[in-house]
Amino acid sequence: MTGLVPTRRSFLRGALGAGVAGAAMAASGIPPAGARRRVGTSDGTLVVVSLVGGLDGLSVLVPHGESAYARRRPTIAIGRPGDRHGAIDLGRGLGLHPALAPLHNTAGREEHLAVVGGVGVPDRVAGARSHISSRRFLDQGGRDGGEGWAARLLRFEGLGVEAAWSFGPGPHPMFLGLDGAVAAPRPTVSIGDHGNRAGAATAIAAAYGGTAVIERAGTAALAASNRWSGVEWASTARRDELGYPPGRFGRALATTADMIRADRGLRIVAIDHGGYDTHIDQGDGHGGHLAHRLYRLAQGLAAFWADVGTGREGVVVAVVSEFGRTIDENRAGGTEHGRGGVALFIGEDVVGGVHGDRPVFDDSAATWPVTVDVRRVMADAAWTAGLQPWHGGIFPRLVLPNRSLGLLLSP
Repeated sequence: MTGLVPTRRSFLRGALGAGVAGAAMAASGIPPAGARRRVGTSDGTLVVVSLVGGLDGLSVLVPHGESAYARRRPTIAIGRPGDRHGAIDLGRGLGLHPALAPLHNTAGREEHLAVVGGVGVPDRVAGARSHISSRRFLDQGGRDGGEGWAARLLRFEGLGVEAAWSFGPGPHPMFLGLDGAVAAPRPTVSIGDHGNRAGAATAIAAAYGGTAVIERAGTAALAASNRWSGVEWASTARRDELGYPPGRFGRALATTADMIRADRGLRIVAIDHGGYDTHIDQGDGHGGHLAHRLYRLAQGLAAFWADVGTGREGVVVAVVSEFGRTIDENRAGGTEHGRGGVALFIGEDVVGGVHGDRPVFDDSAATWPVTVDVRRVMADAAWTAGLQPWHGGIFPRLVLPNRSLGLLLSP
């Protein structure tokens, strides 16, 4: 497979690959040529955005220079740069989906947006094209038993639930095993216009003082509310002014920015963004389901990047999905479950450009092969946020160097 050189900075070919040689090159600590080398923060924040459903990497990192791309995707191929609704040019026959323009125009133009090709769950994993199996592998970091990789990492760091937050109906699976982990749209409990707020809070705590599951959850929620009390949360008008999209995803990102600015020890955040299982009506660069979802994603991340502002140092956003999709479109104008895809990374210490491997379009290939274990780039992102993912069996059976692989600028 032919390695792909980044569009703006040279990259050690194969450093992210699964081979021993690639790992050895990365472990040598040779930084990408021309890249700044800096000591990252020891208390940064990793924001993990999971695109649920299986993101079509060939629509995000568009191989418009390959003639087979348009031939095998007659109705959903993204046009060439310069075409109406065509891809954003990244050089070397590659482009970015035009719906991602808000993100490219902010973090991308500042060279703080990285696109990694060939990312996915390794072929050896049973059910790697199944939503359930792939999500389990991603959330558990390759270890069976239900415990999340983020829970293991925070325990290894000597941190607890105070360093984690997730948005959704319950604690994100990557935090499972972390005692007291909670999830909520905002880490506060509203008591309302109660005449004796302190007394009301005491009464609530007493009501949830038992050991049953619901009581433990209530106790954890109250503790979280106490930790985050006094934070100035952005109003709806403020979110709109910053350009956050409406809905849960935009609110989650805006709340995360508020929590980071509050500087109360938040280290890992989990946010899911659904709707990427595009079996039908996937669309091209102009319309369709995928363009809509990617535009919301780009809006949210661009607003978050602007919102965090001067507090960006040490903040890393990792955008991952459980698998990619097939090269060929189906009869419903969509794609089926595939293998390799893309991951996106945003941060002050990110080496901007394209990394990893480019798609293969020989007639025997139905999917983009996985050449980059998704855990490898997740570990690199955690390292850049000042965490220590190389130790303590965080990602079992994954051979890792004891330093950054070169995708990100880190300690």
